[in-house]
Amino acid sequence: MIVGTLLGDGCLERNGRRVRLRIDHSIHQNALVDWKWIEMQELNPLEPKVVSRVDRRTGQTHVNYRFSTRTSCVLEEYFGLFYGVSGKRLTNRICDYIVSPLTLAVWYMDDGGRRSDCRIGYLNTNAFTVGEVEVLKKCLELRFRIPSTTHFAAGRPRIYIAKAHFSDFCEVIRPHVIPEMKYKLL
Repeated sequence: MIVGTLLGDGCLERNGRRVRLRIDHSIHQNALVDWKWIEMQELNPLEPKVVSRVDRRTGQTHVNYRFSTRTSCVLEEYFGLFYGVSGKRLTNRICDYIVSPLTLAVWYMDDGGRRSDCRIGYLNTNAFTVGEVEVLKKCLELRFRIPSTTHFAAGRPRIYIAKAHFSDFCEVIRPHVIPEMKYKLL
């Protein structure tokens, strides 16, 4: 669950010597935040809360729903896997951690979608380099037999799952997708 969250919208923050996990989504995804909060009780998370902020560039107010875990030595391994000197990054070791349909489902609920004009899916991987996206694609094929391609959105790489394979992808993750997020499936 942690790996799927970190491949998606989650982040780890160093707070002194230890690390905590932050889950932060739009208020419209409050069911996903509540579900993660319940599932991550072992990490002793703080209660979810609503946070509003004004974008200085646009003047638009964004309302998010979030929680953080308390700091934990358990999260150190994930910090080493996902963070380098310059922020979030991936290594070839990530394939050793993407082994369950739950990981894939959490990643997709966080950062995936399907096109409404055709039957393809995608994983937003714009925080990663083209090389890192290639590693993720190899993991999908190796672990789940889901081939994919790289497309670019606003100049950043995105994993596309073609029509021929997207229904297979949906069947792999369906048992782990919460009811409020089923709209992302075929």
